[in-house]
Amino acid sequence: MMHIYAQKGHKVICATFDAGYPSQRAHAEKHLVVGQEYTVDHTVVHNWHTDVFLEELPDLHFNSVFFDNAPIKSE
Repeated sequence: MMHIYAQKGHKVICATFDAGYPSQRAHAEKHLVVGQEYTVDHTVVHNWHTDVFLEELPDLHFNSVFFDNAPIKSE
C-alpha cells in the first residue's frame, strides 16, 4: 500500500484493481495500467479513503488502494 501522505514527486505503481468501490475500480481500469509507475502530484486524505492525483493524469484522481510505493532505484 502506498504512503497516503506522499509528497509531490513520490513514485507509485498501480498494483491492483481488486480493491475500492465498483465505480472506483471501473474508473481506475479505464485510465491506469497495472505495473506502470506514476508520479504523485498530491493526495487528499478523507475519513474512509484517500484520493491520489497523478502528474500523468492531472484532471483525474484515484483511490490510494490501487497503488504501492515504487521501489527506490539505486544509481
